[in-house]
Amino acid sequence: MSGSGQFCAVARALEVLGERWTLLVVRELLLGERHFNDIRRGLPRISRTMLSTRLKTLEKAGIVAREGGGYRLTDAGENLAPVVRELGGWAMEWDRRGLRPEHLDPDVLVWDIRRRTVTERLPERRTIVELRFRGADGGPYFLHVARPQIDLCTDDGGFEVALRVEADLEALTRYWLGEISWAPLLRSGAVTLTGPSTLRRAFPTWFSGYLLRTASAAGPHRDHGQS
Repeated sequence: MSGSGQFCAVARALEVLGERWTLLVVRELLLGERHFNDIRRGLPRISRTMLSTRLKTLEKAGIVAREGGGYRLTDAGENLAPVVRELGGWAMEWDRRGLRPEHLDPDVLVWDIRRRTVTERLPERRTIVELRFRGADGGPYFLHVARPQIDLCTDDGGFEVALRVEADLEALTRYWLGEISWAPLLRSGAVTLTGPSTLRRAFPTWFSGYLLRTASAAGPHRDHGQS
């Protein structure tokens, strides 16, 4: 017999949501991803087979529905938003392990940066930003920025790079989480920017930051200092 064999609502919820990757798939859908490949870009370590299995399970449970060649959350799925937020908030406050090397992944970080934008702050004209991480696998990454969106690409597309960003992966991840603010990153050299001063100053204001970033730290579009 499968399942916990308990009437408890928590046990029943975990029968649907407790398997590995399931809530992370829900997280990706809550963050606006709709297509299989985009969901997987937010979860690069999940296999295509496993992602397909998890989506089918969520669909069968009435949490996910297919729509227009992609996926969307049903009302039941949308109502998991506070659950995901509270779970993430708990980890931010109580997970004693903290951020460890195995949690650092440049692909995941840049993908999240790409989708957490402040639309009205983006430049209207196409602006290419090259992002490299020191001593980390992956990249370089190219952000093709033009209001109202940012596209993440593997090359500059033949356009001139307007701003180059070089960063320490752990430091930029901690900034994204809200543990540290922008100005100290620049002062320490953990992040360096090369390009026109207007772009160097504007760059951190383009992003709203990690969804569950530490409330006590300065938000990514504040305290950006002089660059």
